[in-house]
Amino acid sequence: AEHFDDARIRQAADLVSRRIVRTLATRPPKFSAAGSDLFYAACLGARITGDRDLADAALAATRQYAKNFVPELEVFLQVSGVNRAVIDTGLNLLPFYWAAERDPTLLDFAVRHNRALLKAGIVRDDGSVYQAIEFRPRTAEPRRRYNMQGYSDTTTWARGQSWAMHNYANAFEATGDAEFLDVARASSRWYVEHLPVDHVPHYDFGDPAVPHVPRDSCSAAISANALLKLAALDPASASWALPAGRAIVDELLANYLSPGGVLLRGSWGRLPPEKAGVGISRFPLEDVMPYGNYWIVEALYRLLHDDRSLLSLTISKERIQ
Repeated sequence: AEHFDDARIRQAADLVSRRIVRTLATRPPKFSAAGSDLFYAACLGARITGDRDLADAALAATRQYAKNFVPELEVFLQVSGVNRAVIDTGLNLLPFYWAAERDPTLLDFAVRHNRALLKAGIVRDDGSVYQAIEFRPRTAEPRRRYNMQGYSDTTTWARGQSWAMHNYANAFEATGDAEFLDVARASSRWYVEHLPVDHVPHYDFGDPAVPHVPRDSCSAAISANALLKLAALDPASASWALPAGRAIVDELLANYLSPGGVLLRGSWGRLPPEKAGVGISRFPLEDVMPYGNYWIVEALYRLLHDDRSLLSLTISKERIQ
């Protein structure tokens, strides 16, 4: 709606945003992915429209989400009550950066979560990541680091790596914390250095059956955004992050986008039987991924607009949402 200045799209976006935020403002979500719904619908919707009611509802929903924080572990679990913290959840902390301008205490939840995952070792020494961490009972000590959707616990699930790049670039943008920048750089360099020559990864970097396994265009679209953001935030990374991000987008547009604008050839990965069995994944076939079809739009927005303040996570006391 913002890009095309289209009243029909704006009306539809407004309807969806209000429906989402009405639900999320009433109770804590059971699944952490609700944070992305909240940010991209209500938080950005409030920023675009200046609607105070929408902003108030988004703030209330962020406070509801905060109730899922587990103080003894210092993290948000992927699913409430299930002993599992995942790298994916970083995507869902964006409302806390947005809301911090009206309630600074909310920023602390995102910072503590990100630091706790680092302390628990979700990022390996070489910059690659695990997808998930299971904790020892009643402690913040990791009992197990693993990949639910990757080939094995010792390989690197491509979308998990993309989430790490995205998450820690966001955390650095919001806080200016040098530790978060170091992780964003390391995870991004690892990703770029392990890409195939056509810039789109297979679902897992370490599956021995590569190249005869699914690609994940979804991971590529997420990582392109992370690289474009890192290049803008960190001049020291721009020389390699910017061309890498552009190359990924160029490849997706040329060979992965349908004539109707749908991003093809994504993959859920090797989901556990209880999830794969309900029809979420068709592995080893490739899928159309909802995440990828959002992220290709944001990547194009970033490349087409010099002013990216709409997507900014920099916390400013002067800009009250």
